[in-house]
Amino acid sequence: MRVPGSRAAVVAVAITLVASVAVAVKLAEEPVPVSASTAAGTTASGAAAAAVAAPAVAAPAAVAPAAVAPAHGTVAAAAPAGAARYRPNVVMIMADDLDSSLVKYMPNLKKLQKRGADFRRSFVVDSLCCSSRASFLTGMYPHNSKVFINTTGPDPANPIGGHAAWVKADNNKKTFAYAMSGQQGGYRTGFFGKFINHYQGTSGSAAPAGWSTFQGLTGNLYAMWGYRLASNGSGIQGARTVQTRSFGTRPTEYSTDVLRRRAVSYLRSAERDGRPYFVELAPTSVHSRASKIVRKGEPVFPAALRDRPLKDKKAKKNPKRRFGDCGPVRCDKIDVAKTPGFNASRAASRPRYADGRPAPLFGQTAKLRKADVNRMRRYHRDRVRMAQSLDDMIGAVMKTVGPDTYLVFTSDNGYHLGHKRLGRGKTTPYDTDIRVPLIIAGPGVVRGPRYQVVQNIDLSSTFEQIAGLRPDQRRDGRSLLPILRNPRAAWSRYAFVEHTRPVRDVNDPDNEKISLETPSYLAVRSADSMLVRYDTRGGDPAGYTYEYYTGLSRPRAYEHTNVYNPHNPTVQTLLRKLEAFADCERAECAALTR
Repeated sequence: MRVPGSRAAVVAVAITLVASVAVAVKLAEEPVPVSASTAAGTTASGAAAAAVAAPAVAAPAAVAPAAVAPAHGTVAAAAPAGAARYRPNVVMIMADDLDSSLVKYMPNLKKLQKRGADFRRSFVVDSLCCSSRASFLTGMYPHNSKVFINTTGPDPANPIGGHAAWVKADNNKKTFAYAMSGQQGGYRTGFFGKFINHYQGTSGSAAPAGWSTFQGLTGNLYAMWGYRLASNGSGIQGARTVQTRSFGTRPTEYSTDVLRRRAVSYLRSAERDGRPYFVELAPTSVHSRASKIVRKGEPVFPAALRDRPLKDKKAKKNPKRRFGDCGPVRCDKIDVAKTPGFNASRAASRPRYADGRPAPLFGQTAKLRKADVNRMRRYHRDRVRMAQSLDDMIGAVMKTVGPDTYLVFTSDNGYHLGHKRLGRGKTTPYDTDIRVPLIIAGPGVVRGPRYQVVQNIDLSSTFEQIAGLRPDQRRDGRSLLPILRNPRAAWSRYAFVEHTRPVRDVNDPDNEKISLETPSYLAVRSADSMLVRYDTRGGDPAGYTYEYYTGLSRPRAYEHTNVYNPHNPTVQTLLRKLEAFADCERAECAALTR
């Protein structure tokens, strides 16, 4: 049971701790306790003041040197032997294909944004579902996680993507969940939603290692109805194997709602249990229904029925719902054609060969016709409607968890609709596709915007450090705790993106035309600029092509004019970074971001 205490008291203590000199000295190395812990490891917010006064809570002077790589899963030396560790809970909500333009239409997410740290320069390592999620879970770039695309690839014996590649690389035992749920972590871990692409979850198969409770979507998961759920139980400690249940097409079986109800039930049990927990919710909102239609007349982006426009007599009886639910804005007032770069000519962004000569463009180049523009408008409004059930999930979680809980929201990648005339899809190196929301609220987090360049691989180390563990030495990313405590903390200057062009596969949920047209590439992104190297060699070593953009930090800026010049000293520096990044590991990767 939690000792009674107000949220205001917890926040006040957190602010006091941030100001503490002793805490600031060790901020980059240890999580900062903001309340006392009971013997069982649960927090006692009412006794939080004691944590400030107790010298044992602060990081001791004897800390392992930073140059020495810690062993896998070791506990951070946050307190003397025998002292209880402060272990706050964490709830992570991972959206699917949600670009930053949708945040303003999600009231509960906006509330969370005001409560926590809002990362304005958060980038994914790849704008593709499977590789991005694998990197998030392991804290590794794709060339280290060995998961490059959504599907197995051309040779099943040597998979390069999907669940087959995930398993072959033994990635289940490399996740932060595996470390946190271990003996030294001591966390209950729950997973609800989309796991790794092409996870089958057949009845009787083993639940993925690292998750105490696992409920993974399988089958027709993008249709939002007619899917299956592989579950090892609904309690806080599930079985070792999963059993599969099929869901139909009733309104109550909309997958985001089902996941919300199940996760909230789990969270209530976990709150009563008192042991620290980590929960990830991963609905397929706002991904397109990349599968067969299971309900007649389904749109490409299927929102919950309650959020869709009403028709005929129903619309007359309820005029407020005539256009559906788009949060704070009437749906017909939302226009994707007004977003930066929509239907913009790509003539000025033509790639260049290494010597500066113009190279061919990839993807669609013709101006979108009126019918195409209207289609993009419809898609965008449906995505906003689809985001409302996701926002309901966020609101339900916020009401359920206690004050000693970190709430984290992000997306596996972004999405574009008509940006630079590229139709709909993702996989490009442009901000629409690689820049995603990242909002973190919780104990000791200073509210407000963050302008440091961060990536989704940083979250793995962040969660481990919150749990009192030293981040696994295999991580390519870095813990974000220093930035959470100090908005002006020094940080990385660069983010890296690594994309592999997928093979044509009817089972790929991201088989939009642009996915097959975008070449493989490496990119390095700073706060204001981006260099992309496309692998268009086709057997010719001199066949790389490049794009270089600056001024991206300005309001409404987008990648308009390619200013690549091989003689530019900045370009030369970034090219060297890309060369070194291609096969970097662990600390080498982190060093390149500086």
